[in-house]
Amino acid sequence: MAPYAHNAVDLAAVLSNTDTTMRNASLLNALASKSQPLPPIFVEAEDQRPVLNLDVPESLAIPVVDMSRLSSPDPADRRALVTDIATACAQFGFFQVVHHGVDPALIQRCETEAHKMFELPLDVKERVHRPPQTSFGYGANTWVNQSVMHWAESFHMQLHPKSNIREFSGKLFAESDPTRFSSTVEEYMGQIEKLARELLELLTEGLGLEKDRFKHYVENERMMSMRFNLYPPCPQPELAIGLRAHTDPHLLTILHQDEVAGLQVFIDEQWVTVKPRPDCFVVNVGDLFQVLSNTRYKSVLHRAAVNGSSKRLSLACFLNPPLSATVEAPLELITAESPQVYRPFTWGEYLSNAYKFHPANGGERHERFFLER
Repeated sequence: MAPYAHNAVDLAAVLSNTDTTMRNASLLNALASKSQPLPPIFVEAEDQRPVLNLDVPESLAIPVVDMSRLSSPDPADRRALVTDIATACAQFGFFQVVHHGVDPALIQRCETEAHKMFELPLDVKERVHRPPQTSFGYGANTWVNQSVMHWAESFHMQLHPKSNIREFSGKLFAESDPTRFSSTVEEYMGQIEKLARELLELLTEGLGLEKDRFKHYVENERMMSMRFNLYPPCPQPELAIGLRAHTDPHLLTILHQDEVAGLQVFIDEQWVTVKPRPDCFVVNVGDLFQVLSNTRYKSVLHRAAVNGSSKRLSLACFLNPPLSATVEAPLELITAESPQVYRPFTWGEYLSNAYKFHPANGGERHERFFLER
């Protein structure tokens, strides 16, 4: 079977259907079905199908760094933490943080609320449907040029610059207590933002800059959002994918995954599964930080695999500058040996292109912003 021969036509029909309720119903019917074979629209190309392998060589394991060193009275501990994080971002683009200061009970509460949200009937979830060509609400993750559907549901919310969390919560839980969901999510995102600001300072120091050099990107009109991702058990997981290979366009991504494996990172020309650690957050550099670092930090490909027995939940938070902010590497990072790679652009300009060009397919996203020499 040629995996793309039929899927492109099927997917085009799905994406062109502006009846979001019908689209999501079709998706959920497939996700809930235990029958085989897998509907063709979910069959991934053979060379793109993930294999979940937890036997990771030590040299390719995503580093775990201890954030408790920030409270050490010894300045050498902070310098060592900066070095560890900078090294990880230069080599892997990813690292994990433990002793991060986010309340474990709050993480569990947020996961509980996410599961409750996904367990709502479709007609209730459709109250917050994500219309085509928009970012926030409930629905399937779809990119313009993808040729298969992801085996997943998602729900995307924004805390800054203007929160839509209470509005969404009021629609979803109108018959119960909407404040429980909204207050939990807002508290969780608030703690994640605090962690993100600490990491931003450490990453900035790792470039040899003053820790506040990029602070203006996360002040007034900053953007902070979160996406719940639910990957149900799949009847033929060897044929499907939860989320296709991509880089994040953002400044920073901070993700919490539950105890079910699924996240994979492309390292040294191979896919490496990140072993779940509920006590950790997984942090990755986005495209914007790769630009700000003049490519010293790497925004790397990652994806989500699915399995046949367990559902998997991840909570992904994204930190970004205001849409009007100009993104450009500082002059200190531009030398004869490391010339400027990208032209200046606004986050709004980059975001408008980010999901039009699949980053695993020829690098169109980055190439459009290279500096012409």
